[in-house]
Amino acid sequence: MRTLTRIFIALAFAGMLAACTTTGSGSTTTDTGQSDSAQYQEPNYYLDFDDIMLPKEIDYVNDGSYRLDNAKFKASIMKFKGRVKILELVQFFINNMTKDNWTLVSNNKASDSHILNFEKFNKSCVIQIDDKFATSVTTIFAVEVKETGEKKN
Repeated sequence: MRTLTRIFIALAFAGMLAACTTTGSGSTTTDTGQSDSAQYQEPNYYLDFDDIMLPKEIDYVNDGSYRLDNAKFKASIMKFKGRVKILELVQFFINNMTKDNWTLVSNNKASDSHILNFEKFNKSCVIQIDDKFATSVTTIFAVEVKETGEKKN
């Protein structure tokens, strides 16, 4: 029985050593020094509004999304899902909306939701980020009032 125990301990120790060894990263390096995976990485993008940047880690969900564009205003409800940490997503929107000249009006946290409210001269945007099981659901409500040039008396 002692021999069997020693063999088991030796195998467990060998398994731990094998797990600790380093292996190649799997990505190759090109002549410019950039890895192949970095060259093909999708960039962040804009969708309905050209000043609301969206992270590449969240995917657009057609169900529950809505767009309206007429002569007086443009409105959109955009839904996204993705496996992103909530606080990283909140910080992404705060940083990038500020870069696109939005003003953060409020940043609220309620239970498993974060609600960010941004404003611009003729625009308003509310971003709600919900923490669901193993995924985050982001809903963006955005409205832009268009200038028509009409004067009312």
